[in-house]
Amino acid sequence: MCGIAGSTARDGEAAVRRMCAALRHRGPDDEGIHADPAAETAIGATRLSIVDVAGGHQPLSNEDGTVWAVLNGEIYNHPALRRHLLRRGHHLQTRTDTEVLVHLYEDYGDDLVHALEGMYAFAVWDACRRRLLLGRDRFGEKPLFYTVRGGRLHFASELTALREGAGGSWELDPAAVDDAFVHGYVRHPAAIVRGVEQLPPAHTLVWEAGCATLRRYWDLPEPPVEPVLGMTEAVREVERQLEESVRSRLLADVPVGVLLSGGIDSTLVAAMVARTGTGRVPTFTVGYDAGAVDESAPARCAAERLGSEHHEIRLRSDEVATRVARLLARIDQPVADPALVALNAVCEAARGRVTVALGGEGADELFGGYPRYRWLSTWAGLRGRVPASLQAAGARVLGALPARGRRLAGLVGSTDLGLVNRDWMTQGRAGLRGSLYGPRLRRHLDPTDARGQVPGDSAHAVAAALMRLDRHAWLPDDVLAKADRAAMLVSLELRTPYLHRGLAELAATIPALAHQAGGGKPILRAVLARVAPDLHLRRKTAFRAPVADWLRGPLLPMLLGQVERGTLFAEGWFDRGAAAALVDEHAGGRADHSGALWPLLTLGGWLDHAAAGLAAEEVAGAA
Repeated sequence: MCGIAGSTARDGEAAVRRMCAALRHRGPDDEGIHADPAAETAIGATRLSIVDVAGGHQPLSNEDGTVWAVLNGEIYNHPALRRHLLRRGHHLQTRTDTEVLVHLYEDYGDDLVHALEGMYAFAVWDACRRRLLLGRDRFGEKPLFYTVRGGRLHFASELTALREGAGGSWELDPAAVDDAFVHGYVRHPAAIVRGVEQLPPAHTLVWEAGCATLRRYWDLPEPPVEPVLGMTEAVREVERQLEESVRSRLLADVPVGVLLSGGIDSTLVAAMVARTGTGRVPTFTVGYDAGAVDESAPARCAAERLGSEHHEIRLRSDEVATRVARLLARIDQPVADPALVALNAVCEAARGRVTVALGGEGADELFGGYPRYRWLSTWAGLRGRVPASLQAAGARVLGALPARGRRLAGLVGSTDLGLVNRDWMTQGRAGLRGSLYGPRLRRHLDPTDARGQVPGDSAHAVAAALMRLDRHAWLPDDVLAKADRAAMLVSLELRTPYLHRGLAELAATIPALAHQAGGGKPILRAVLARVAPDLHLRRKTAFRAPVADWLRGPLLPMLLGQVERGTLFAEGWFDRGAAAALVDEHAGGRADHSGALWPLLTLGGWLDHAAAGLAAEEVAGAA
């Protein structure tokens, strides 16, 4: 695991040194830079040593120094690729995965990405052709930001590092700020600042002769309506593929553990690790001393059954404010997912014992785990048979019920399942734009923004569309961004066995509706029953956090200070009076506004720290 950076500017080497300094937390063990002065190009990396600790210094080159590479992440199949390259006559000097990139590029050029299994963002510099190739893994596990300024390309693993290298003025993108509030994250390819983009997952970028060319190299096919495999065969094949994935992700010359939430996904990973016979696996979970979402008990039970070396971290209320402030000061782009706080806490604790941890990210998006998939697809299959008058009457009745009833009222009374899906995922924040947005945001609001709508009327089409939308946006921009930042801020490598290419492509051969049978993820439940038959897990949601309680308790002073003095309100992005009213109602217990207040706190805290690096005339521009 590393941080990478590069520049084609005249002062590229100095720029890359500045970017690497900002990426030290991603790679505290080593740093290296290769500069090609004649081509005015430099690439660099900071390294967290995982494989070939002594010999894996980056950048790495081929035998004659004409091709150089830097890598952030892990290529899990690099031992097989290394054997393949040796048979073809290549000479490799290390056991590290970065070195296979240069030799694969020699043989296959840009198509080298098709040989890679792993999580990665990489750069390959071809000195003879004066050509730079950037690539990002299939699901977006590893980040990569880039910008073109004055005809020069700059790239880095994090936005803050890119700012150090590219220089110039930086201006917040109002559309991205809107995204960060409504969705809780900035949807790629945009970034929170103008003129910067994120390389999309499963894409390459070629920089040659001052021009950038992007290409998608992979995607999952649309799922079939009818199953390709029988249930028994599908379960056995998923079990085989998952075991292969877990074994590949245990490859390391440093200690490895598992982040265990007590749910199906992480418990199955832990059970697979235990099956490999590599010894008593360290497992880690997080609990709370506030609220009603502490799920450490099922994790403890699972650990006992699996015989793991279990470690339970208690995130206390008196440390929440300090941790949140530290996260907002260090994260490069806002992610308004409160699970970031819990995940960072458990990663920090795990880092004291292991350098690599396995997690359960991606299982819900590939195997149909979210309840909204079932609600929305079921209604899509029913609504054509329910008269409009009855739908309207049902919506009125449901609207008079408590929270869940009102949620269902929105479903029954809507003609656009895409908007219902968005409102469920974002807790209705789009409806608050009119009252909460200040003049600086309001004038940029696009009422025609329809990204994320769900096509199709049949239950199958809706289910498939929902899973596809989550894989393309929610997974890379929230789930994986959160996992990457939470872990890398404490120099921990987090690996995700469910995002194995073969396993994902196998999951795509199973009808979307079949993934939702029996309450969701029936295939994974069946695999767990085979791997650990004595385990009986209750349904849960991993890494939830008691946000409402925090915002009434330890985070209330921070929230009040943000509304009173924060840049977010002082510069006209949000309306201070409207936000203060929400805070007053929430703090008094008259309503739960945590769904809106958490993104405001996250955005505001991030902006207060980022503003120092933004050009003053840009940040404080007239509304």
